[in-house]
Amino acid sequence: MKFQSFYLLSAIFTFFYMTFVPVIEAYQVSVKLDMAAGACRIWIEDVNHYRIAGDGKGSYHACDGSDNNQFEVIDFNDQEYFVVAKVNLSGRDEKVRGSFNSGSCFRIHGNSASFYFDQTTC
Repeated sequence: MKFQSFYLLSAIFTFFYMTFVPVIEAYQVSVKLDMAAGACRIWIEDVNHYRIAGDGKGSYHACDGSDNNQFEVIDFNDQEYFVVAKVNLSGRDEKVRGSFNSGSCFRIHGNSASFYFDQTTC
């Protein structure tokens, strides 16, 4: 009798969990790091322009593939978002792309003096 109660409670718990607990979905942004030289940081912002994922303030890394990293992949919860790229020691403003409601892919290229941040096909 104890095992039947266990199975019944397990079945009820499984039913409620599968029915009422929302599925957590996520988006993914992939950026090809293709600069001639320089360091950059790439992050994701929500519709209120608050950082929700990616590189933090002042957290620059090589964007020329010199550290054997050709891509930066950022995962985050599904919501409307913008992708922002900034190059260290560049006179140009940060590049903001968006808004998006699905995964997307980008390419950052150029150099510190003149860089480009373009959306590409995934």
